[in-house]
Amino acid sequence: MTPAIPHAATVLLLRETGAGLQVLMTKRAPGLTFMAGLWVFPGGRMEPSDLAPELAGRSDAVALEDTGSRLLCYEDGHPLDAATARGLLVAACRETFEESGVLLARPRDDRNRWDAALLERVAARRAAAAADPAEFARLLADEDLLLDLEHLVYWAHWITPTFENRRFDTRFFALDVPDDQEASVDHGELTHDAWLSESDVRAHVASGEMKLAPPTRLTLKDLWAAYRAHGGLTAMLEAERKRCVPPILPRWIAHEGEQIELVLPWDADYAHTAGEGCAVLDRYPGYIKNLPARDRIVRRR
Repeated sequence: MTPAIPHAATVLLLRETGAGLQVLMTKRAPGLTFMAGLWVFPGGRMEPSDLAPELAGRSDAVALEDTGSRLLCYEDGHPLDAATARGLLVAACRETFEESGVLLARPRDDRNRWDAALLERVAARRAAAAADPAEFARLLADEDLLLDLEHLVYWAHWITPTFENRRFDTRFFALDVPDDQEASVDHGELTHDAWLSESDVRAHVASGEMKLAPPTRLTLKDLWAAYRAHGGLTAMLEAERKRCVPPILPRWIAHEGEQIELVLPWDADYAHTAGEGCAVLDRYPGYIKNLPARDRIVRRR
């Protein structure tokens, strides 16, 4: 993998209501240098502090092995080293806390799990953690918390194509918001947030109120399809826990003006299309083949 591409973690925070499945989405401020004005899932880049060796003791070893280096891979298909895999899982937990206030952790002794006093102390340190990622590790140590990595279901792996000025190698994780916590979005780089159903997203996109990048749009398409197939949030996350997650690095075909047609790895012409590519599987899982193999967009400057 190209070392210059930073790793990142993005989280689909999910909940089930009487109206069905909802996902928490946020709108990025228009003046930002990356994905300005787009609706996204909470997330961000992996920071050096996420790789701190002491965090290995703050992680469940079974969950780390289950979701870690055995499932996470580079764009060429080779497994990540264990430290980087753990760092991405930590980054997913840290970003979830910074951007939604949900802390995927539990007291080591599990007594009173999340009592009011602990919730208050944790909430008071959220701003500090957002300002300094290393504060997240200090919070876990001070409160003697273990990360609940088993909540994270590895969902997708997207890599920004080479025509973009800023690139990220991003792992997407899905989780249900724990019953004893509530999400509250930090608006530091964001202007809006909302819990949205499939019909909500479709209506807002159709009206032009909501703009989505291709990875967000196709991940949502996959999410809704999986939810319908499994008939509920708990069943979906359990069934998809061991899903095969191939890397997706789009190549492209330039059209008139600013239009670009993204060509995805399962397209028959991917090998002959411009741009840096990723490993191509001989056989893709069904959920991938249900996604379009091409996607036309207007390039954002």
